[in-house]
Amino acid sequence: MSRGDELISPVRDPAGTAAPGLLGRVPRDPSRVALVHEGRDLTFGDVAALSEDVGDVVRGHRLVGRVVGVPAERSPEFVARMVGVWSAGAVPAILGDWGPGRVRAALTATGAAAAFGPTLTGLELLDTARHLHGADAGEVSHVLFTSGTTGKPKGIVVGRAAFEAAGVAFFKELPMDESDRIAFLSRPGHDPSLRELIAPWLTGATLFIPDSRTASDPRLLAAWLSKHSITVLQGSPVLLQLMAGASLPVESLRLVCSVGARLTAAALRSAARFAPRATIANCYGASETPQVVCMHQVPPGEGLASEDPVPIGRALGHAFVKIGSEGRLHVEAAACALGYTDGTPLPAPGHDGRRWYDTGDIVRRLPDGSMCFLRRADRQVQVNGTRVELDEIEGAAARVAGVIDSVATFVEDGSGVGSVRLTVVRGPTAAIDSEELRAVLSDCLDPAVVPSSIEVRDSSPKDQPGAQGEDRPATLWEVLHESAQSVLGRGRGRIDPDGGFFDAGFTSMSLMRFVAEVSVRLGTEISPVLVFQYPTLNTFADHLRENLNEGRESEGGRYG
Repeated sequence: MSRGDELISPVRDPAGTAAPGLLGRVPRDPSRVALVHEGRDLTFGDVAALSEDVGDVVRGHRLVGRVVGVPAERSPEFVARMVGVWSAGAVPAILGDWGPGRVRAALTATGAAAAFGPTLTGLELLDTARHLHGADAGEVSHVLFTSGTTGKPKGIVVGRAAFEAAGVAFFKELPMDESDRIAFLSRPGHDPSLRELIAPWLTGATLFIPDSRTASDPRLLAAWLSKHSITVLQGSPVLLQLMAGASLPVESLRLVCSVGARLTAAALRSAARFAPRATIANCYGASETPQVVCMHQVPPGEGLASEDPVPIGRALGHAFVKIGSEGRLHVEAAACALGYTDGTPLPAPGHDGRRWYDTGDIVRRLPDGSMCFLRRADRQVQVNGTRVELDEIEGAAARVAGVIDSVATFVEDGSGVGSVRLTVVRGPTAAIDSEELRAVLSDCLDPAVVPSSIEVRDSSPKDQPGAQGEDRPATLWEVLHESAQSVLGRGRGRIDPDGGFFDAGFTSMSLMRFVAEVSVRLGTEISPVLVFQYPTLNTFADHLRENLNEGRESEGGRYG
């Protein structure tokens, strides 16, 4: 071990933990309810039957040991497909809600032999099939995708042993049983969603799946949690803040896991108000680890007095971590994914004879032996729980005809709400505008990280805005309307100023990007909760006019 490295032992001895099989290999009473979705109860026997249909199709096409694309969605069908592919001995490559270009790139990256279509067992065979680089299919659990540095999805090959060990360690640290009612809130295909998916089989709990409209509206979602007496949920810090600001406390919650992004003290306080009887667990991990490797638990009520930085805690029982030079956090290879789909190895040999994965996160030890996250060592950022490298966005924009330069920046407010802004320079004869550029980026990027603001500049200084004396300050209404249209990605049509944000097509994710964009343009921090208290453009604008600092209240104030 090199000088300055510090080995941190896990809470439990991993040698004493034998990971049982997951999902279909864990016996459960076939008559007990496993999933609830839109008023439909599915028993473990129902899910097993659907999964067997999927497995028969996979085996019938001789796809054992091959990669099969599985579109991620919040539905019993997604669960059945995952279980069926696993039980048939194939490897699911989990595809997000992306544009066609990113889906094609993801399937090509894995060498997928087939991909599921709209129907449960409908399978499209592909002509680009190949085996995963340097991986034995029998050792692989699944493939997840995260950012690349060229605008292409980076596939992470997750090993079966590491995935099972992480799952067992998580539920050992946070025990659940048949009385628990778990919400399927995480974005399908992300690491947290797989914990929700396997929870019924490992713990006996029942998984409740909201419909798409409910899942996109924090007001409806909070009411849905109360209606179904949900006891356990996972959510990004932004989602927890939104639900806290949009509803009354949910008394049934006993456990809330903050996942997918840095938990700020402001978000923790919101979660503590929203779930006053719940333990709040700050879960730290990455797709490469995979799943949670460190955790910090906050007992009911104590989160109200929290301050930044919120600890990420200690390593769980399946993992060893160490703090290396400059405070970089490393995770031992046994708790990591096998590598990337392009064959790039993930862990690297250390001076101690072990292999370690460098997370790129800078952390600090606290006096009690736990850790806290400080910052990234690179340009990787989190946008509402979705990881992206700013280089990826710039690379995607640079490939658009007519673009000669691009710069992506990330802005984040004190509550942890962040958004990406993109500025591109087009060539002298190029006609590309922000809407065309947004359409191209939407095809190759995860929707969560498509920039909330896209500015197109001309390469010639004389053509820059303001060069002819046109640098007119934007009015408050122009800032709000332009930000709303930028985030929604629509044309130049007007948005009904008296219509609700959700009626205009916003989701909780896009509303956060809207608030972040307005905050940047106004140069002041705006709470995301305000869009629920003032749910139309007109009422939101009226509130801002009345509450902005002196000198910014008039329509002629400088907001741009």
